[in-house]
Amino acid sequence: MTECNSNGKILAKSDGTTLNQHIEDCLVIWRELKSSLPALPVITKLPDFWKILFVSVYFHDLGKIHSEFQKVLKSQENLWENQRHELYSIPYIDKMNLPAECSLLVKRVILGHHKDFKTLFDRYKSQATIDFEFHNVWTGKLSYHPEDFIENLRHCMTSEYLTDFFSDFLTKSKQNGNIEIELPNKIVYQKLSHPYLEIARECMEFDIQMSEYWQNLLIWGALKICDHYASGGVRKINQLNDTHFQFLDNLRENLTQKGSDLFLHQKTCFNYDGNCILIAPTGTGKTESAIGWLRKQINTLNGRAFYVLPYTASINAMHKRLTEMMEKEGMEYRTEIVGVQHGKLSQYLASFLEDVSNKYSTKRNDQIKALIEQYRRMIQPLEIITPFQIMKYFYGVKGFEMGLVELSGAKIIFDEIHAYDTVTFAQIIVMLKVMTEFLKCSVLVMTATLPTFMIREIAEVLKVETIVKADAGLLSQLNRHRITIVEGAIQDQLEKINNYLESNQRVMVVCNTVTQSQLMYSFVFEKFKLRKDQITLLHGRFNRSDRMKKEKGALDSNTKVLIGTQAIEVSLDIDYDVLFTEPAPLDALLQRFGRVNRKATKPPCPVSICTEGGKDDFRIYPTPIVKRTLENLKIIDCLKEADIQNLLDNVYPGREPEQENEFQFIKTAFEQSLKSLQPFSSHKEKEEELYEKFDGIEVLPAQFFPDYKRLIENYDFIKAENFCVSIHKGMYMKFKNENPSRIVHMRIPIRKNDEVFDHFVTIIQNRYSNDIGLMDEFKELEIDQFF
Repeated sequence: MTECNSNGKILAKSDGTTLNQHIEDCLVIWRELKSSLPALPVITKLPDFWKILFVSVYFHDLGKIHSEFQKVLKSQENLWENQRHELYSIPYIDKMNLPAECSLLVKRVILGHHKDFKTLFDRYKSQATIDFEFHNVWTGKLSYHPEDFIENLRHCMTSEYLTDFFSDFLTKSKQNGNIEIELPNKIVYQKLSHPYLEIARECMEFDIQMSEYWQNLLIWGALKICDHYASGGVRKINQLNDTHFQFLDNLRENLTQKGSDLFLHQKTCFNYDGNCILIAPTGTGKTESAIGWLRKQINTLNGRAFYVLPYTASINAMHKRLTEMMEKEGMEYRTEIVGVQHGKLSQYLASFLEDVSNKYSTKRNDQIKALIEQYRRMIQPLEIITPFQIMKYFYGVKGFEMGLVELSGAKIIFDEIHAYDTVTFAQIIVMLKVMTEFLKCSVLVMTATLPTFMIREIAEVLKVETIVKADAGLLSQLNRHRITIVEGAIQDQLEKINNYLESNQRVMVVCNTVTQSQLMYSFVFEKFKLRKDQITLLHGRFNRSDRMKKEKGALDSNTKVLIGTQAIEVSLDIDYDVLFTEPAPLDALLQRFGRVNRKATKPPCPVSICTEGGKDDFRIYPTPIVKRTLENLKIIDCLKEADIQNLLDNVYPGREPEQENEFQFIKTAFEQSLKSLQPFSSHKEKEEELYEKFDGIEVLPAQFFPDYKRLIENYDFIKAENFCVSIHKGMYMKFKNENPSRIVHMRIPIRKNDEVFDHFVTIIQNRYSNDIGLMDEFKELEIDQFF
């Protein structure tokens, strides 16, 4: 063998990892994937999927035995000339007795496992160019051009190692129950064509309807998962099994002991196989229904599981809840089963680990960083995510092929499906079609408040004929709210709010905008002389550290008044006695109602809806829908759960004409976009298109800059993130247009060893309060605070 280090071993990495060790590490992941993603052979219509992937894994880095590349890994002087090692793996694939189509598939995924084909082909030098350069640059120095593919194969690929490699491959192949191979005869190098010409240039575009599309895409993605996970030190991919669902059996036993039972819709979901739609009121065990459905699907065929929610706060709450139910052993949380994916991941995990255990007090940051990396690799078998974490794969973001492998045969729960705007809902409909038709996903969609026309759209794409609903007997028991339409604006209701407080009722006040909620907080706090622990303000313009405190405050029994925005609607499992709310569409109001008398343990509780909203409400909610909502609620005294669907259909008989046009346009455009999503390709344009859809812009309130800068310079990025606030693009532009100097982009140089790296942050010069959050008021930062 070529001697590439002191032990005479062939290296795979500059850290000393040998090629043999890296291959074995990749095969560990290959075996884990084979067990955890059993649907892949069916999806790709390749009975030999795992055998083909085995060959791809074994040969993907063979080109690294190139003697000049080994010098690169050892930081020695070399003539590698920035070639791609994947090239030198390709010629040896033909020396096995693979069917021609399988051989080509293996070649493609190996050639594309680091760079897309266009990038590779752009690096290609024709033989004429190589001959010209040799005669003008290298003659007299070398006997051949260092980038001459055939000559490199002849001179730089160690024949002794190749013989040992094939012998080891034959042994490992038989051990893993894979295809028989023949050892290669001597390779006739001069008859080979260059891989760029043979593969990168000749690879056609695939139609998403073709099985070849999914074969190339998913084996490509699976090889990259094996390579990336192995290189990242992953050696185990956890799977769901029946022990993780034991809490459901315990729930049933506890109910039986109390002379009660599960609800009918829960029992139905527990035994439902395949795609399902569940319509049931808030507080009737939809989460348990969903996890019971998941258990049934996992027992039928294993696969990854994804619990999809629209907002960060609701994801965090669900993560804590499911972790406690599915993973808790004594007082220790293992965080091996339930994962989480969203943009504010690091800050949430830091808080979560502080709450559940003090064992992270030493080396805490290192453990959090390791845990974040584990979550981001999606190793946990049950991930709680936003729909955008799935959508990004269909926009071709970097690593989309690995994401689609993870989705293969997945079990997906869409909760709070009502919360999405027209654009997002249209994209979800297209994704559901692709995921169920091509990736063989099983999907459960559940909601408490969805108009019939939207339910039909979901049922059509999921091919669901019978919808699971809460039974009439249960609905008749859930008369939780007494409706009153009150004249005036929310600030006109202060005396009524005070009357409820004096009778020891806990009051929730929901506004449509952050600015309005901040004003109401100031009014109530000053007028009623409450202690700070008795009143909580919750909205989206708190920094991450304060937001977590506010969510805890909303749950605290000491809180007498909770004031907030839509953040209250969907995020928290809270139960107040009284609601005052600004006017909003019916589905939004129903979500607000659901945070009052949640378990129906009290007589119908008062909910008061103001007739007047804020001056900017039309930017958030369509005025005709709000008007129809108020008209339908005016004639109701006690709201009966059994009447809610009819109310929804009265308010939403269908989309408004403008919304319907938008829905159809987005749906068609997304379908067309998917057709251009190709294996072995990079899709930077689509990635940028996706990120343009995100409303949130991260900003740092100016007063925190000195602390933020200090933490960044000390590499404590997690704590630094806690100071940041996410604001809508529209609000960002409003502030910038009012005063361009309000937004400041700052560079923070950070040193590592002898190098300097730039860290950038967007500072907003607005006043910020821990109690009120980011305000509209301008507050210029003193210049000496910057430096």
